[in-house]
Amino acid sequence: MMEQYVELSSIYDKMIDVDYNKWILFIERYFENKNMGLKGKNVLELGCGTGNMTLKLKEKGANVTALDLSSNMLSIAQEKLRLKRYKTDFINQDMRNFNINKKYDYVFSFCDGYNYIIEENDIIESFKNVYNHLNICGYFIFDISTPYKLKNIIGNNTFTLNEDNLCYIWDNYLEDDIIEMYITFFVKEGTLYKRFEENHVQRAHDLEKIKEYLYSSKFKNVEIYDDYNFSNINDKSMRAVFIAKKEE
Repeated sequence: MMEQYVELSSIYDKMIDVDYNKWILFIERYFENKNMGLKGKNVLELGCGTGNMTLKLKEKGANVTALDLSSNMLSIAQEKLRLKRYKTDFINQDMRNFNINKKYDYVFSFCDGYNYIIEENDIIESFKNVYNHLNICGYFIFDISTPYKLKNIIGNNTFTLNEDNLCYIWDNYLEDDIIEMYITFFVKEGTLYKRFEENHVQRAHDLEKIKEYLYSSKFKNVEIYDDYNFSNINDKSMRAVFIAKKEE
């Protein structure tokens, strides 16, 4: 399999259309409802990508450690935070089997990170690692693209984009719970276009199984919300947000 998020890292922010403000507002309100907050908290962000949510967390006063497997994505994230003069620890590790000699108040993972983990055992190992890296009464919040989104919206479909400086053809192939994405990019450099390709593989995880994995990793009080809204998940939800707590 070709390496993911190499060339793509440079144009990731142009491709991804998500409402980061909505996400951070949900996080803020969730903790406000518990008379808690982000300011001064030690936070670990798994799969931080180009640092968009890292930046939001820092703006709210959190002490953030940001982890990602892609050194290219981390470089972009580091530059974003540097320009804002935010001190942040960046770690180049795999969210499946990370090991940091520190405990955190909250662990977050935004934007489908766990869809990229295909094997059940790897997800369970990651959840156990998260549990071990949390302080007592710490919270773990992450999201996944739902089976509905991956199977019915993305499915075996092809998407294209044609803008002045960027074009891509995105072919998707679904088999059972696995979706393979083959993306061909054309990025304008001067008067010419540079072509590159990436192959991404995601799994449509059953939401109840994810809950089981969390409980088997000793988490308690698992909640599921619809796409960073305070509403219940439904059959056509595109993104599921999981919240789990480490108790004594």
